[in-house]
Order: sequence, then C-alpha cells, then structure tokens
Amino acid sequence: MPELRLSMTAEARNVLSDLLRLIAPAAARVSVNRAHIPNLDPEIATYWAETLSAQAGEEARLLATAFASAKGEPAIIVLRNKAQALAFLRALSAVRFALRDLVFADIPNSQLEDLEDLDDESLPNEKRHALACYSCFGLLQSSLIDQIDSESFD
Repeated sequence: MPELRLSMTAEARNVLSDLLRLIAPAAARVSVNRAHIPNLDPEIATYWAETLSAQAGEEARLLATAFASAKGEPAIIVLRNKAQALAFLRALSAVRFALRDLVFADIPNSQLEDLEDLDDESLPNEKRHALACYSCFGLLQSSLIDQIDSESFD
C-alpha cells in the first residue's frame, strides 16, 4: 500500500486542507480546459466535460480530507490500493496545474520546476506560499510515482 509521510504540523495540514477545498473548483476547471475535449458532438463533449470536472473536484476534496485526517508525527497518509493512489496522484496534478495556470502563468516552466533558477525572494508572499505548495505537491507526486511503480513489479 502506498503511503505518504508528511513532516508538517496538524495546523499546517488543516490550513492546507482548507486551501485545497477552495482550489478544488479551479482545479476541476483547469483539468477540463487542459483535456482539450473535441467538440464534434456537443452532447458527448458536454457529458465528458461534466464528468471530468466532477471527478477532478471530488479527487481534490479527497486530497483535502486525507491531509486533514492524517495522524501521527510524522503524519502518514495510507492509500488503500493502487486505484486510490492514482486518484491521489491525479488530484495532486490537477492542483499543481491550477497553480501553474492561475498563479504562475508568468513564470516559465523551466524556472518553476528548477527553483534554483527562480528568485523567489522577489515574489509576493501569496506567490511564495503557492510556490511552497507547488513544490511540496511535486515531491509528493514523485514519492507516489516511485511507490506505484515499485508495486507494479511485485
């Protein structure tokens, strides 16, 4: 079973959880926009967009709940199976894409992914906090991918 160890206080996890609940609708919209759903059949396109939006919103809410309910020091989030781990991974990706598109649109991907090239001291506090979340979620994604990949070969 994949698990994530969080080295953050319960208060920090609760704040993060609240922020995730707030960004869930934006993450869902960004997921739909990034999917580039073909509009050959408007009815199918609408269904596909609504389904994708609902799934992305629900996964972001599950992510928020997992952070809020993590217990221990360090707090551990245990994902019951590969399907739940993949849903968690999708939610992390959706939130990072939302931050990328909505908060960091003016920063090139190369700088955003290699923070040594980014002068984060010149960023306003809100962007620095968002950058910390973006980086943290990237590390969680890497950890999950490694765990999912290693389980594939068991």
